[in-house]
Amino acid sequence: MTKKPRTKSDKVSEEQTTTEPHLVYKVKFPIKESVACKSILAVEGQDEVNFFDKLLEYMKIPGVDVKPVGGKDNFKIKVPGLINTPGFDNVEVFAVIRDADNNPQDVFESVKNLLKGEKLTPPQKPGEFSSGTPRVGIFIMPGSSETGMLEDLCLKTVKDHPFMPCVDAFMDCIDKKYKAINEERKIQGENEVKIKIPVKAKAQVFLSAMTETVGSVGLGAKKKYWNFDSEELDDIKQFLSQLKPSD
Repeated sequence: MTKKPRTKSDKVSEEQTTTEPHLVYKVKFPIKESVACKSILAVEGQDEVNFFDKLLEYMKIPGVDVKPVGGKDNFKIKVPGLINTPGFDNVEVFAVIRDADNNPQDVFESVKNLLKGEKLTPPQKPGEFSSGTPRVGIFIMPGSSETGMLEDLCLKTVKDHPFMPCVDAFMDCIDKKYKAINEERKIQGENEVKIKIPVKAKAQVFLSAMTETVGSVGLGAKKKYWNFDSEELDDIKQFLSQLKPSD
């Protein structure tokens, strides 16, 4: 294994190249930074960072460092790296928020086992915190053991918005068009086509109707397009309220 000389671009990561017969690959290892906050929240990506930064600000909960891991598949790599970062011993509260996708219980068990493997004590149920130091919490979005993701939670907060009937009508129209297209494709012996993640598309349709269009639900939160007063956020607000570090 050879190591490239450090350059200015290596402030974020170091790159190592491994060569084996018929195989060359590169792996980036983040350079560890010290942990400064007493309360850490690990989330999937920048969208979640933007959303939860804004929600925590709305709830008047300062001092929480929201850390993106770069996607759900990176939790098993980035979370252990974060836990082993210098200064983590001073952390009082550590929480993980992940999308449920299609199986909230499996996602919870995955996060729970990951934290156990790092000698932390996870809670027994999603939406709760364990005791000890640090206190450890896990929340699986959108909550209440439902399938889904951040976009589902955001859309629930605006379910009574006057634009939602228009958004629903648009999505219904597109669904009918896809059905017609797929009937023809079936006759032609071609594979079915569809929107990969309909709830993401629906969120984008809603955001496109705002006075200033933004390209993600996280930026929508920064623009205050989601209703932070909605009772749909009660569970996650209760969870976030326990992130308050000691003075």
